[in-house]
Amino acid sequence: MTRREAWSPRALNERQQARRQLVRFLLQSPLIAATGILAPGLLLPRRALARPEFAVPETLDQVLDGFQMQRAAQKALDLETWHFIVNGADDQRTVEANRAAFDAWQLRVRRLVDVSRIDTSLKLLGQALSSPLVLAPVGAQQTIHAEGELATMRGASERGHLLIASTVTSSSIGAIRAAGTAPLWFQLYASPDQGLMRYLLAAAEAAGCLAVALTVDSPTRGNREGERWFARSATRQATGKGPPAMGNFAGYKGPARIGDPALTWAVVDWLRANTRLPILLKGIVTREDTELAVRAGVDGIIVSNHGGRQEESGRGTLECLPEVVAVTAGRIPVLMDGGIRRGTDIFKALALGATAVCVGRPYLYGLGAYGEKGVAKVLAILDSELQRTMQFAGTTSLAGITNAYLQRRPE
Repeated sequence: MTRREAWSPRALNERQQARRQLVRFLLQSPLIAATGILAPGLLLPRRALARPEFAVPETLDQVLDGFQMQRAAQKALDLETWHFIVNGADDQRTVEANRAAFDAWQLRVRRLVDVSRIDTSLKLLGQALSSPLVLAPVGAQQTIHAEGELATMRGASERGHLLIASTVTSSSIGAIRAAGTAPLWFQLYASPDQGLMRYLLAAAEAAGCLAVALTVDSPTRGNREGERWFARSATRQATGKGPPAMGNFAGYKGPARIGDPALTWAVVDWLRANTRLPILLKGIVTREDTELAVRAGVDGIIVSNHGGRQEESGRGTLECLPEVVAVTAGRIPVLMDGGIRRGTDIFKALALGATAVCVGRPYLYGLGAYGEKGVAKVLAILDSELQRTMQFAGTTSLAGITNAYLQRRPE
């Protein structure tokens, strides 16, 4: 068996099934059972015991939650594409920290509250939205699905969710805008070529984008070893894939250089002089930088560590959120991404002060497994889970979600 075959979704699933069969066989032994070594919680982590494992869904209707959609995507996608989605930097400690941060909080739910009507609507930079759930910018989506960001836009439009389009999308920002009706922002990577940045900003404005989010967490490329391993030329030949298309650069006369390690706070003034759009900074995670951002006059902040794909800080974004909102104090909106997989996660982020939240990998799983309908299904699941969490917690609007509904999990 080759390395590629050994790590294929089918092989991984077969090994998982074999382990389960072994455990079931051992559990039938009275001698082993008498020792207590197979007592619940000893072989499996608490998280695994708390989440039932179902078969990989065969149809979209069978998908019950985001984790099932993840398994459906793993089954549908080739190994290179799968690692493009899931890999983080270095040892992936930041990816893990993003998820673990949510487990540090428990919900303090209230009783005997009329929760027959739940309102998840909000206004974000003047735009009315039906949900605080935003699609985070992810580039090169045609590596995941043939229609890439066009399918994502249609899925977002079906649900009415705000979409942030990446600088490095497979399709141009104009084509993405034409594919659907969802509210649209543009994520901008800095470049040492200011002419390229002006070109991208002009395209975003022409497409009707409502805001621009400048990514500030990427002075260099993250060390995603798994992605690099499976993206080697031999793998590309085996999967028939070449370099991903970059639709936003098609009309630019000159090299498309993305990433600027010399970027400083002066970029905010430069953006003000070169776009009429509201400006957000994506990647702020500390009190100090929040103070500088507010002083610079930005219109919003996205607390983000690039999904753990860039720096290996080991800090989850939910851990960073409180110190950011303590500085902004409601003066500008604060969004957050990283690790959100359930409606309870959205609730916790909102309770800690986020205005809205962004998801990336979850909707990519939907895109990879079922295209635009998969994207819409993931959004519908998360919306439904948030509404259910609000009902159980005893609050009927986003404004009512405060940190009074949270407590730290005991050590």
